[in-house]
Amino acid sequence: MILKNITIGLIILGIVFILLGLILKRKKIKYIGITIFAVIIVFWIGFYIWAIYDASTEYERRFGNETTNNDYKVESNEEDKTDKPINEEILKNGAITKIENNNIYYKDRNDNENVIKNADEIGYIDARTAEIYSFDSIKVGYYIDKDNEQSYKIFKNVLGEDLKKELLISLSLPDNVNMMRTQIEGIKEVEQLGNNEAIVTFIISDIISSEYYPDINDEEHKFEVKLKVTNDTKYNTRFHDNITYNAETIEEARSFMIYIRLDENTLNNEYPEITTFDAYSN
Repeated sequence: MILKNITIGLIILGIVFILLGLILKRKKIKYIGITIFAVIIVFWIGFYIWAIYDASTEYERRFGNETTNNDYKVESNEEDKTDKPINEEILKNGAITKIENNNIYYKDRNDNENVIKNADEIGYIDARTAEIYSFDSIKVGYYIDKDNEQSYKIFKNVLGEDLKKELLISLSLPDNVNMMRTQIEGIKEVEQLGNNEAIVTFIISDIISSEYYPDINDEEHKFEVKLKVTNDTKYNTRFHDNITYNAETIEEARSFMIYIRLDENTLNNEYPEITTFDAYSN
């Protein structure tokens, strides 16, 4: 909104200089107006190039890179030697059905059972909380997703308040944790508190769904959560002149894709606090 107002002001100023130059027949005055218009054009071209690049890097940060996960990275195209299908097709994710003889057996969405052989170079990480797992701490009933040849994502099979807590932890993870975050499905309600503060009721949902894990009930993996924006919350709205820039304009982001970051030190508060509120046009 501030950039929009400044731009309008500069356009008016440029028009004034051009008209004055024409009326007074002073080329220097007219050229000042033309220069103002040139600066506006160059600025907005540069701004949109930056915005597109920044949105792309933000998307990668939010949704993760399939070849990396925290400290684990692989750049190999070699055929997978750790997965051995019992049936014909191998899918990279499923529900763990058995753990024995240093192997993890999991059933994929096509009801095929596959096996992963544990190895020292393989890392296991909780895809909601970024907790690092040892092989011995993985349990039957958990869900697994082969991120790459050396990194496996683990999802605990939890529901209710335990699952909600993990989803809020996901929203508080720092930028250097390169994985998908809890999905913000939308804003349900905004309660203004004054002093640039508000309680916002969001609909959030789990990172995994019945699309890839058929035994999951998606409704049981969806929650209403009340979170607080404060005077310290930073706002960022892409391509729309910062239409959401404080607590009073939160409502304007209802139709946008929303990403938030929570203050990990407030997760146990009645209303965990939002440090960053980002909204992107669909």
